[in-house]
Amino acid sequence: MRPIVATFVLAITLAASSAFAESHNYSDFWGATNGATLNIVQTGETVTVTGFLYDVDRLPTWISFSGSLNGTNTFTGNVIQNAGDPPSNSWVSNWNPYSVGSASITFTSKSRGTLTLTLNGTTTTGTIRRANIAKLPLAGQYVSSVVEVLQGCTSRQSGLYAGVGYFTVTLNDAGNAATGSFEALDASPGCTYYLPFTQAGSTATGSGTFSCNDGTSGDVEVENLRAYDDIVTIQMTRTFTSGETCVASTFLSGSK
Repeated sequence: MRPIVATFVLAITLAASSAFAESHNYSDFWGATNGATLNIVQTGETVTVTGFLYDVDRLPTWISFSGSLNGTNTFTGNVIQNAGDPPSNSWVSNWNPYSVGSASITFTSKSRGTLTLTLNGTTTTGTIRRANIAKLPLAGQYVSSVVEVLQGCTSRQSGLYAGVGYFTVTLNDAGNAATGSFEALDASPGCTYYLPFTQAGSTATGSGTFSCNDGTSGDVEVENLRAYDDIVTIQMTRTFTSGETCVASTFLSGSK
């Protein structure tokens, strides 16, 4: 990868901002210990929740609510329930939403949160977490871009770097460890990563190692990996332990 000249600094800064924003997107299926399931969809700062849970009488209840994070990890909204006809009839003419209380979610991490729900005058609180519906669809070859900030280097210049190339990923049989190889389209050194990871819904975190064909190697900490459809995004920190002393804050995104 090559240092970014002034003409491209703005574009790279925006890409780095997108990397940070991606790590705070909570869209996924979330579950609770009592069997409740929430479908959380986040667009910008707005979070919309639909789901089913059980009320204090153990009766199944369907709800929805929406609110804004406003730069925090908490949002609050009015809880709506709906009454209407079966799907065979016109849902538009007979749809009857009504408010039954309020709800808030505080995300305590990227994969866990606390739901506080007031429903018909009764308040309950519980823990929610991302639900694993299927193994992450990571395997394959991606046309990828990489943006990273290097700091504390000894044999190369610190600063903003970017590159494009091919990122090829294979998975072990259990689907919980990935080997990824990045091959740059320019003369930059390619690198291979080995990453055991822990999945949480459509995201994963993990710690592993990397080695590059310029003789450098080190440890890698993946703070946020997301895989959906044919897209992968990875936010990670690379710490060089051999051949260099850099610490690299890296964002990789790719499409199959």
